[in-house]
Amino acid sequence: MKVSIALSAVYVLILFVTASVQHFLLGTGVWDIGLFVQFSWLISEGKINAISSLRDISPLQDHFSLLLLPLGLIYRFFPSPFSLIGLQSIALGCMPAVAGWIAWRRRICPELIWALLIAIVLSPYPFLVNRGDFHPDVLTVPLMLIAISDVQRTQRNRYYWCLFLTLFAKNAQALFGFGLGLYACAKGKYRRGLITIIISLGWWFLATALSSQGGDHVAIRMGYLGDTKLEMMLTLLTRPWVVFGVVSVEQVFLYTLGLCLPFLLLFRKAAWPALLGCLPVYLTNVVSASGIQRELDHHYSIAIFVFLIAACLDCMPDLSVKASRIHRKILYLTILFSLVAFLGYARIAYFQSRYWPRLAEAQEFFQVSNKIGGDESVLTVSDYAVHLAGRDLIEQIEKNKFENYSDFDVVVLPGIKASTNDSSGRLRRVKDVKLGLLVSRVLVGAKSEGYKCDSNGGYVTTCRKQ
Repeated sequence: MKVSIALSAVYVLILFVTASVQHFLLGTGVWDIGLFVQFSWLISEGKINAISSLRDISPLQDHFSLLLLPLGLIYRFFPSPFSLIGLQSIALGCMPAVAGWIAWRRRICPELIWALLIAIVLSPYPFLVNRGDFHPDVLTVPLMLIAISDVQRTQRNRYYWCLFLTLFAKNAQALFGFGLGLYACAKGKYRRGLITIIISLGWWFLATALSSQGGDHVAIRMGYLGDTKLEMMLTLLTRPWVVFGVVSVEQVFLYTLGLCLPFLLLFRKAAWPALLGCLPVYLTNVVSASGIQRELDHHYSIAIFVFLIAACLDCMPDLSVKASRIHRKILYLTILFSLVAFLGYARIAYFQSRYWPRLAEAQEFFQVSNKIGGDESVLTVSDYAVHLAGRDLIEQIEKNKFENYSDFDVVVLPGIKASTNDSSGRLRRVKDVKLGLLVSRVLVGAKSEGYKCDSNGGYVTTCRKQ
């Protein structure tokens, strides 16, 4: 148990450092961390009903995430995007300790516990999702695993507390709740499973109604299946091949492999209830017209990751009675499979090709941003907006929503030496891509409105209202 806690502490540190370095090197975007920085800032300032200038809705109208309320309180004392990164790193990083604690309680042999801990730590999914995204539902991963492990416990209080806190992360967490209900039924806990499904469906309808201003994400991502949710279900049941006109089979295979590969050697027959619990989230991601739901650097698969750990935990009691040589074989093969998954999916090379080359730009940007007051309104590009989101008014020039330059106290733009990632992900000079034309037009417009512009060291240009 002490070893799993120590491993979690190291894992938290690794997750936080890698995500923070990427963030510092301008490797994160407005969606989603920039949005949640502004949401948290608005709540911390007592402006829970104010409209976010980045999202055009109030904080709770985005998926009705009640976890934003305590996030806002934390942000008031630690007002930085790194606070959100730190919280998410802790939530993901503690998974080895939680899984180790559950396995220890079940008296699993040490070799199998080590195999599971290594599979978790070397899984590319938590490493990628922590670097590329922030979302409140990721903060609930320990609670999800505890709820799954408590399905068969007589005591119900902790189970339902974990369920409700997990659902409060966003309306779509109802899919996890539905999967949890299926898992409970598969384990023979029919009453608890039915109650869980009813609670989850009730939360879905309530939270979706209260966050309708944020858009109908089901219609946006699955509208090709039909105009109504009933039509979508009928299409999936009667003409499932329609999905493959939109979704790539190769992408689905690689997505599934990246999630499952580290855990495969620990799966046995007893894994089926947890794999059943995965299905509501997994099938939603597979049939979605939005490819990002099948990318490992987004939060959409977080419940699947937890159910895969639960599947391993359910199989380990049967594996524990096997001979020790089988335990060692599983451990060594799990290490091999996990390393292959991590090296194949974790995108470590991005630090060299996309992030480190922007070090000089990042240093100059943070020197500039430190001079911008928290009460000043800002017009900037998406790469910079995530770092300046904690204010009432901030706009991205890419959205082209602003009408008057005079609405902004400061305009912050990439300079002639600055870089950005083009549509293919390659790092290129801003002046050589479409964004460069937009930056030039905004710069000319700001100067014509009487703004005084300073090119600083050539990486970042700032224009201030005179």
